[in-house]
This record gives sequence, C-alpha cells and structure tokens, in this order.
Amino acid sequence: MIRDTHLHLLKILRGVLQAHKISTAQWFLLRVLWGEEGLSQRELSDRVATTEPTTQSALRLMERRGIIKRVRSTTDRRTNGIFLTEKGRALKAELIPYAREVNHVAMDGLSQDEFDQFMSLMTRIRNNLLQHSGGAAADGK
Repeated sequence: MIRDTHLHLLKILRGVLQAHKISTAQWFLLRVLWGEEGLSQRELSDRVATTEPTTQSALRLMERRGIIKRVRSTTDRRTNGIFLTEKGRALKAELIPYAREVNHVAMDGLSQDEFDQFMSLMTRIRNNLLQHSGGAAADGK
C-alpha cells in the first residue's frame, strides 16, 4: 500500500517537474540542498537513499543546466561540496508550491486530526525502518 501510494504521488509530481525539466532524482537532491548546501556526493546519496551513480548522473545534469556547482573541499581534496547556484535556489520558490499542491490533492478530505495522526504514524514507521537499517531517525522531513 505504501509503495503503491508513493508511485501515484511520484507520477503526479513527475508531471509537474517535467514541465520544468527537473527529474524526480533531481527533485530529491534539490530538496536536500535547499536545506543544506556543501554536502558531498556520498552525503547526498545517503540523504536521498540512492546509489552514488544515480546521484552522480543527476548532479552532472544539474551542473550542465547551471543549477549546482561543485566546490573542492579545503580539508579533503578528494571531495567536492555540492552548492546551489542562484538558478538552483530560485527553483525552490518556483517548485515548492507545486509540491504542496500535490500534497493537498493527496490529503483531500482528511481532517486535521486525521492528517496529524497520519504524519505521526508515518514518522514512527520510517523511524522503525531507519533503526532496522542502521540509519539515524529523522525529524519528520
């Protein structure tokens, strides 16, 4: 049920993102980078739970489009920090409203209490899975 719901959410979101030439892989990376820039490719892969080659491919396209830039670490020359460009930062104001609309469609007809209960249950489920997989529990994002 969770996977099926997730696939339907992604299908709707993908349609919105395609109009802006953003893939879902790029979307997930942008979501992380809007909150914290300067992460390495490995850190980004861990945050979005993808393989490094998938992350590398998405980052390469984002760099070509001028959405991100790589900056060599001053403490570890083997590592690049990933930073948004002004274009990448501007996408937040452009795309977040669409993502919120997808969420509103998904939650249509739920009361605030039902929504709060749903979020609480999903957070508990995710944290259970993170503990089982060795990941750290997240704060609800």
